[in-house]
Amino acid sequence: MSEKKKDKCEICSHELVYATQLEDRKELKCEFCLKSDIVNIYCPNGHYICDSCHSNVPIEIIEKFCEKTDLKDPFEIADRIMMHNNFKVYGPEHHVLTPAVILTALKNNDVKKPNGDDITFMDIKEAIKRASKIPGGWCGFYGTCGAGMGAGIAISIFTGATPSKDKERTLANQMTSKVLAKIADNLEHCCKRSVKISIIETLKFLKDKFDIVLNYEPIECRFSGINDRCEKTNCPIFT
Repeated sequence: MSEKKKDKCEICSHELVYATQLEDRKELKCEFCLKSDIVNIYCPNGHYICDSCHSNVPIEIIEKFCEKTDLKDPFEIADRIMMHNNFKVYGPEHHVLTPAVILTALKNNDVKKPNGDDITFMDIKEAIKRASKIPGGWCGFYGTCGAGMGAGIAISIFTGATPSKDKERTLANQMTSKVLAKIADNLEHCCKRSVKISIIETLKFLKDKFDIVLNYEPIECRFSGINDRCEKTNCPIFT
């Protein structure tokens, strides 16, 4: 079996280093904002791009698109955004994309919150704000995929969950756990797949818990050709 291809530096295309031990971390300056940080993902040639610089432009794209679109299909909304040339194959912007897409689809389908309130663009902005705090690499380093957490954020905002609301907090955590169980699939990590799985499981969850039926199916993957690590037919969203 051939060795798996590794993530590459966006500056020089060298394979990235993933430091799993504290002593292997390095203090580096971001190539763009020049802010120094002690990092666990970096290029052996000394290149490093912070999460903020990696995802600032994509987050602006997410926010602007979700504010203006009248699309109702969450998979189409996600694909339209991910097809933008400033949206990378991998990155923490996918953590933000997941809840923004879910809430935008619910809003455009005229779905009300459980308390009867409308879903507003301010709810979407709140989701973006929360999800933008989830760093890159959490799937491997912390055992929690950011896209899966994004689904939990969407349900948290949908239900009005807080740490002191027992039922709502439980639902948000159940949502995240259901997505993570599916993302833990023994396949090569793929942010696009994680986003699609998060949407699939959220639609199932909304039907099961709230009797909200949105009959949308994943679109055939449009990103396989730009991902040299694609699992192709092993991936549940490839076709």
